[in-house]
Amino acid sequence: MSKYPINATNILAVGYDEINQILEIEFRLNVIHHYFEVPLDEFVAFMKADDVEEFYFDFIQCKYHFDVI
Repeated sequence: MSKYPINATNILAVGYDEINQILEIEFRLNVIHHYFEVPLDEFVAFMKADDVEEFYFDFIQCKYHFDVI
């Protein structure tokens, strides 16, 4: 999974596995979350968002099941 650096207060990097639809978010607190069944268009919208943290809170955090890695 390729990771993309993010310029945000709490998010360090983001990755996406298109085949398995897994969104990986690496937080600055050394915690990684894998979010499952995230469609590609949701990942693209997340990466294009003006404020990725706001997008995360509004559209990712409570919508998708996740595991802490």
